[in-house]
Formats: sequence, structure tokens, C-alpha cells
Amino acid sequence: MSEDVQLKAFQERLVGLEQEIDRMGNTEKSVEGYFRTFLERLISVLGIGGGIWQVSPAGELVRICHMNLSESGLDEDGVQAALLGRAIEKTAQSAGPVVLPGKGASNVFDGGMGEAGVNESPNTLLFVPVVSSRKVAAVLLLISPPQVDPRAVRGYLGFLMGLCEKAGVFLQQNQILVLDEQLQRARRIREFISSAHSSLDPRRTCYALANYGQELLGVYRCMAGTYNSRGKFRMESVSGLESVAVKSSFVRGISEVSREVCRNDKILLVDQPEAAQTLADDEDDLITAARVYMLQAGSLVLGVFPIHSEERVVGAFVVEKAKDEPIDQEQRRQIESLLTEVGSALAHSMQYRNLPFSPLVRGVGALRDKVYRMNWPRKVIWGVILAIIMLSPILVPMQVKVVGTAELVPIDARFAYVGQDGIIEELAELPADRMVQQGDVLGTLDTQKIDSAINNISNKIAAMNLQKGEEILKNPDLEPRYEFELSALRAELKMYELQKQDHQIIAPIDGMVITRDDVMRQLLARPVRRGEPILEIVPSETPWQLTVNVSEDKAGELLKAYQKLDKEKGETLKARVILNAYPQVKFESEVIAIARRAFVLESGEQKYRNVIEVRVAEPKDFRKVVDPREGLKGKVAIECGERPMYYAVTHEFVDFMRVSFF
Repeated sequence: MSEDVQLKAFQERLVGLEQEIDRMGNTEKSVEGYFRTFLERLISVLGIGGGIWQVSPAGELVRICHMNLSESGLDEDGVQAALLGRAIEKTAQSAGPVVLPGKGASNVFDGGMGEAGVNESPNTLLFVPVVSSRKVAAVLLLISPPQVDPRAVRGYLGFLMGLCEKAGVFLQQNQILVLDEQLQRARRIREFISSAHSSLDPRRTCYALANYGQELLGVYRCMAGTYNSRGKFRMESVSGLESVAVKSSFVRGISEVSREVCRNDKILLVDQPEAAQTLADDEDDLITAARVYMLQAGSLVLGVFPIHSEERVVGAFVVEKAKDEPIDQEQRRQIESLLTEVGSALAHSMQYRNLPFSPLVRGVGALRDKVYRMNWPRKVIWGVILAIIMLSPILVPMQVKVVGTAELVPIDARFAYVGQDGIIEELAELPADRMVQQGDVLGTLDTQKIDSAINNISNKIAAMNLQKGEEILKNPDLEPRYEFELSALRAELKMYELQKQDHQIIAPIDGMVITRDDVMRQLLARPVRRGEPILEIVPSETPWQLTVNVSEDKAGELLKAYQKLDKEKGETLKARVILNAYPQVKFESEVIAIARRAFVLESGEQKYRNVIEVRVAEPKDFRKVVDPREGLKGKVAIECGERPMYYAVTHEFVDFMRVSFF
């Protein structure tokens, strides 16, 4: 009874297996996914292991999937690997099943292999062909459990062959779908070729390449651009977009990479965009730039391919993938076939675009067609608008400005000078606000010799006073002589004390020390000369000015406007000031004076220019916003009067041309 129950359960499992295989045939699984599931379901019901090998169009056997081949020593390094190869080849050639009983079983069936089919494992091996379109398309291996009798395996061989027929039907349907996709692809390729060659506009050719390329290659995004004979690259199209802002930050980065690829004439393949976050010293700059773009664009694999026409690079094709899978040889072959057609189309369109006056002719033609299509009221309105636009440069006034670099300087600044020759021994420690009072000692010179002389004279005076007391007791008439000598010594002592005071650096006024700390540190132990300036002090309430250097080739308008001023009526030139440290604030001021002579200003290594110095007054409410510090840089725009707009815009270029062609 128990055997009947087991047999019934086994039959139900076979029925369920067959139904499940039928359902699998109606799904849209890939061939590999279908056979992997197919093998798993067979092994779960009938065996303990197995595998499926597909026969390629070239007749080669390619393993699709396998499970537990090592149970019978059929893995690559197993003892029966040779037997596995012979049995699969036998099944593929004969298109019939091969049953190899396990070791110790009655070797009644050898699959027609004779002694070459001796199975050393205890498992019965069953090889069944999968036939599709009257050809063996795959071979199934099923490893039965060791306790199953080979005759029982032969018993359900027919059932297993029926399942393999269902798998063959699935393969045939899959082949039909593949052929249909190939036909659709061929139709799209014909449309792509027609679209690429239908226009002499490079943008339309690149648009066709980018959009058809994305569809035919099945990638995340494609781009296409042109590369002319002058070495300039322009990205013309991005898949999915009718027009591209070629100067946008999104396109600018990949355009630079594509230009270098065109220059090098080598394919660039890049992956691992996250590597751009940790740059190595020996990293290729081009690859790094490509990875930075990939991080911005969200792509994981990038390929840039130069487009050729007659051994000349005419553009570049960019392929992006959002999945971490390389661009394989098949895709590269497809890309090469696409670029072959596009290369000739791009070369012809770029040659047409480079014909003399071609852009002008195209623009005039497009404008003419648009004007012809307008009705008369619209023509009149546009005529009035064009007249206003053409006359506005003459009728609309505009302020002529001269811009120069400015530096903030105090009007009243004093120096603390050295009173004697010597070596600076010590500088006083300044308070946090660097404010000092008049008469403060800011530093001292080395007074070792003076101190020695003062000590010597002081000792002489003390000794003479002692000697004087003893001698006067003996001879009172000697007192005048001693007083005379003591007076001379005291005068000499006073002289040295005054000299010691001259070795001090004294603050001449109340104010703030603006000499930098690094300069002050360099003063220590430095020999100095009498009268040499050491520290610069600015009074706390001193007014400030801006020293503006105006380049000579821009100063003409400024000098003419300054000469026209009526100085007696107090007319001045207005100026607007902006400091680098306070770019958010603009100040209004006026010109105080313009230097009578120009001078050469050094602006860098072996770079000089002739400039005219202009003094600009301290702007109103300047100190409410700015903490004045000597040396602050900025720019000053000096207004030189209103002129017609065309003159204000073009006078610098006209003056340059006049000087150049004099």
C-alpha cells in the first residue's frame, strides 16, 4: 500500500512538473534563464544533478547551467570529465538519448558508446537532446539518484524526451522572436542611414546618430558632435533632446573629453567613476575628467569613439551606460558599423558648411522665407522695430567709463626714525589694537658701549668724591680744582645719558602701527643708519585716499573729461569704488587730482605697462562699512560723460585700430 501511495505521489509530481514546463514556455524568459529553471525543476523531481549544453551556430557546445556535476565526477577536473564530453558529442551527433548505467548495475545500456561509455559512478547518467527546427539545439544531462534502477530511468525516458520537446518549442519561438527583432533592427538601421544622409546639416546627422544609436545599442544615453580641421569640437546632439545648450556645464565637460579623444584618435573606455574622488599622482587627466563627468551625469560606463572619414577624424560618438557592464566586442562592432555611415555623412555636411559664404547664404535664405510668409501688418511692425534697433545706438546716450585698479592709502602717515647708527636690540610688544601714544618707546638699539662708558664715568665720579673728601681735610685750597674735574665728569655722564636716549625708537604721534609683524620680526638684530624709517604709524582720524592706476591706452577719455571741468566752480569727475574685500558694497566718490606724468608700472615677471595715477577722495560714509587698512585693493570706475551708445561701446576698439595701423 505504501508503494502505491509513493507511486501515486511520484506521478502527481510528474504531472505538476509537466504543467510547470508548459507555463514556462509561455513566459518571456531569456534562453539562459529558461534552461536554468528547467534544469532546477527536473532535478527537484527526477535527479540529484545535471547540466544543459547549448549547441552554437558554429557547432560548439557551450555550457549554460549545471548543478552537482561533482557527484558523479563530471566536473571539469573530475575523473569522468572525458566521459561527459564524449557522451554529449554522441547525443548531439545522433540526436538520440544516451543512457549510461551506474557502476555495479547491469550494464545493459551503453548508449551505443561501447567501452567508451563505462560509467564509474553509482549514478545513472541520462543524456537527452533538445531538438529545435530539426536540429539538436541543446543537450540535457540528468544524474539520477544512486538507488534508482537504470531500467526505471529508461522507463521515464519518454516522459523526459517529451519535456525536451517542449524546451525545443520554446527555443524555436525564441528564434522566431530573435529573427523578428533582427528584422525590426534592420528596418531601423535603414531608417538611420536614410536620416543620416538626408540633410547637409551636421546637427541633423548627429541627432540621428545619437537617438538611433541609443535605441539600437540599448544604452543609457548617446551623444554626437563634430570635430573640424582647426581642432575645434562641438557637441551637436544628446539623445532625447531636439536641441542642446552646447555651453552648458553638463555638456562642456564631456565636450572637452571628446575633443582630446579626437585629437588623440584613440577610443576611450572608462568605468569606476567613483575613483575620481581619490585621485592618484599618476592618474591620467583625461580619464579623471571623464570620471568627473560620469559622477555628474550618473553613468557607470563611458565610451568615446572617434568618427572617421577617409582617415580623418570628423567627430566623436559618446556612449553611456547606467549599469556596471562593459562595452563588449559585439557592441563595439555595432558602433563601428554605425560610425561608418555617419563618417561619410558628417564629412559631406561639414564640407558644405565650410563653403565660402555658406552660413550667410543659409541665414539669408531662412530670413527671406520667414519674411515672405509674413502678412503686411507684421512686416510693418517688424520694420519699425528694426528701425528703432538700428537708430538706438545713435539716439540713446550712455555713460563712458574708465576703469582702473585702485589701492587704499592714508594721506597722513608718519614714521618712527632711528636717532643713531646701531643695531636694533629690542622692539616693544604692541597692544592688540596696535595703538600707541606719542612718546612711547617702540624699540631700542644696542647700548652696550654707552652703558660701559656710563659705568666708567660713574665709578670715576664716586672715586673722585672719595678722594676729594680726604684731600680737602689736608688742604682746603684743593677744593676748586676737584669741583672743576667733577663738573667735567658730570657733563660727560650727561652726554652719554642723552646719547642713550637717542638709541630709543620713539612714537612721533598718537596712532596705529601699520608695519606688518613679519617685517618687524626681520628688524631685530639688524644694523640701521641714523634717520632710517623703522615703523609706520597712521593717526586714528587721518583721511584716506584711493590711488588709481589707469592704463595709458584707456586714459584718453579721462584726460579729455578732466580738461573740460571748470575747476573754479568746483566741478569734479564722479567715481564709483568697489573693494575686493567688500564686493557687496559700492561707494560713490570723486576725483581729486590726476598726475601730470605717466610712469611704468610692473605688473608681473617681465610685464610692464604705462599708467597714469589718479587720486580719488575717501567715499562718503566709508568708515561705517570699511575698516581702513593700507594696501586694500579694488577697482574704480570714473565717469567721463555721456556719449552716444555706439561710441561708448566701440571707441576703445576704434582707438586700438587707429594706433595699430598708424
